[in-house]
Amino acid sequence: MKGFKSLLFKMTTLSLVLFVFALYIPGSVTANQPVRIFLDGVEIQSDVPPMIINDRTMLPVRAISEALGLVVDWDNDKRQVIISSNPAIPVSSTNSGEINFDMTIMGNSVVSSEDLKALLKVMNPDAMPELVDLYLAIGSEYGIRGDIAFCQAAKETGWWRYGGLVEPHQNNYCGLSATGKAATENEDLRGANPAKVWFEPGKHGAFFDSPATGVEAHIQHLYAYATDKPLPSGKELLSPRYVLISRASCPKWIDLGGKWAVPGYDRNKYESYAQAYSNADTYGHSILKDYYQKALQLGSSNTVAGQDLSKKIKSLERENELLKIQVEQLKSQLGNGTKI
Repeated sequence: MKGFKSLLFKMTTLSLVLFVFALYIPGSVTANQPVRIFLDGVEIQSDVPPMIINDRTMLPVRAISEALGLVVDWDNDKRQVIISSNPAIPVSSTNSGEINFDMTIMGNSVVSSEDLKALLKVMNPDAMPELVDLYLAIGSEYGIRGDIAFCQAAKETGWWRYGGLVEPHQNNYCGLSATGKAATENEDLRGANPAKVWFEPGKHGAFFDSPATGVEAHIQHLYAYATDKPLPSGKELLSPRYVLISRASCPKWIDLGGKWAVPGYDRNKYESYAQAYSNADTYGHSILKDYYQKALQLGSSNTVAGQDLSKKIKSLERENELLKIQVEQLKSQLGNGTKI
């Protein structure tokens, strides 16, 4: 697909959505009755409920589109809703050598607590080093790469310097529910524990009762994107947006662009998400190359000599990832005709 086109769907999807939008509502159904949306037998949850206007059902475009695996964008200048399929195109060779972009959200952490804390101290000496251990421990409980989740939090918070809509005391490290619209007193927690999660009128994003709760809510949100499995046994729901996610729609970190973050790319640099994706310059790519790679490089300077066996294994795993990067760099050079 070349670029985005306004309200562009696959033909089957287009037919389905247009039919639903034009669906006639019998006179026995009133506008006060709730309308529920189902896709392949699974109910789609949305911040914006469907409405009946003049006997027609009006559905939230973003909820429908993302449930179908599409990317939704908004062009304010042109007043256009832009929908496209998620680009299934390879990363350009000029970027593919930088890091292994195929890393999945699920998996074991590779970077050690010591290395992440050392990096955090360099980037922000005033930040809480305890967050590193929380991300690694809670990530492991969910089977999520806690080391990269920590790097995503670093991106979202500006290495915990904040400066955006979310404030430090909210313990919200990934911008959960910070949609640009301030909260009221009527936010739906959608099953999240109200003793640990809440909203405050006039504030942006969710509040969490402790750093551990904030980290776990972040990990749960990633879990929802990465897999369709239920929450691990004994876990309570902490993410108020968990049920809104199209489950297992983002197995890789680079899949998060246009879904976790919208639009997920710099409009000043690229004409479309597809163009940014092909240049490895989306939200998900940035987590890996601008944050995670720093942690890998810092760890690579450590020697395995004198370490115990578990630390040696961690160091070797880290070295293995760096070797993969070097292999991709060499392949890229060969593909460009460069003599090595």
